[in-house]
Amino acid sequence: MKITDRNVTKQELDDIYKDFKNIEAKYDVPDAKSNRYNIIVEEDEKVIGFASGLTNHKWFYLTDLWISDEYRNQKLGAKILKLIEDKVKSKGIEHIYTWTTGYNKNEIFYEKQGYEIFATFEGFFEVKDGNHIGLKKDLN
Repeated sequence: MKITDRNVTKQELDDIYKDFKNIEAKYDVPDAKSNRYNIIVEEDEKVIGFASGLTNHKWFYLTDLWISDEYRNQKLGAKILKLIEDKVKSKGIEHIYTWTTGYNKNEIFYEKQGYEIFATFEGFFEVKDGNHIGLKKDLN
């Protein structure tokens, strides 16, 4: 046996992922069939809001939620978050989760939308209140 620190080749990685699929098949885990869904808000042909994420089995990972600075605090974030929640729920997704930062108190926004904190990585970012916060919500 030899243990090394090197980059894995494309073929080796393909073989490893093939084995992961074999393990999932052994336990009858269905294919995740990941899909990306987006909501885009435009004004005068300029993007001013964006929500996006990926499905994975019965979960949706909200990777991005952004509102242009001049449009913040006008409930636009809550509106597009609700739109993407409704969209993925209509596709059979039952839960949603995301990660946000503590230094700008984003978790308060998500809690107002019905999310609950499931994890906090304290001191993740090198700033005051630099926590990395995981939030989730059931969509049923």
